[in-house]
Amino acid sequence: MRYIAIPKLSRFAAMGAAALLATASQAAVVQSTGAGSAVSMVQGTADFQSLNALNDNPYSEGGMNFSRQGLSFNNNSCGFAGCASAPGFAGFTGNYMYGTGNGGSFTTAAGAGNRFLGLEMIMGTGFGQSNVRVTWEAFDGVTLVGNGDFITPVTAVVGFADMAGFTSLHFTSTSGGGLANFSNTFNAPAFDTVRAQFTNGHVVPEPGALSLTALALVGL
Repeated sequence: MRYIAIPKLSRFAAMGAAALLATASQAAVVQSTGAGSAVSMVQGTADFQSLNALNDNPYSEGGMNFSRQGLSFNNNSCGFAGCASAPGFAGFTGNYMYGTGNGGSFTTAAGAGNRFLGLEMIMGTGFGQSNVRVTWEAFDGVTLVGNGDFITPVTAVVGFADMAGFTSLHFTSTSGGGLANFSNTFNAPAFDTVRAQFTNGHVVPEPGALSLTALALVGL
């Protein structure tokens, strides 16, 4: 019987590839800043331009579900885009998601059977500050796969990404000086202009695009 020796370099390369695969399967959600830092291909969008966004819980748009925990509804009685001139909402356009509450928070979740590769949005706060402090947790099902807190200008796009995928992002925000939390801090989180990339690779049309598609089919 003839034996063929495997070069050491090939064995080391194979070991390295195995290690990379193991790392990828155990990847954690990483927070980033800047448009395109977490989403390389926009497959779902949510801008909250429907009046349903003020009271639905969850509110669904762009293949995502948005829910409140311990927060006021109707943009904290501001109505549709009623508080857009406040400094804490800089960078927002039209309507947005906003509420106040003791330990209040939002959850952004991928639609049924789907997961996020990346998620981007603009964060703000009803405290009227130019900087916002965000506390966040990311989950894959019920498993915590990332968490942290950071301070960012309210006009900045913030991102969350994981090559292994995650199903939801739980977050709250306050003014830049104090730490937000999910229990006993009075929070006033706000966010807008959500962009998502999904693991299934399917683009979720915006409501306007769906209407145009329906009209085209009727024409045919």
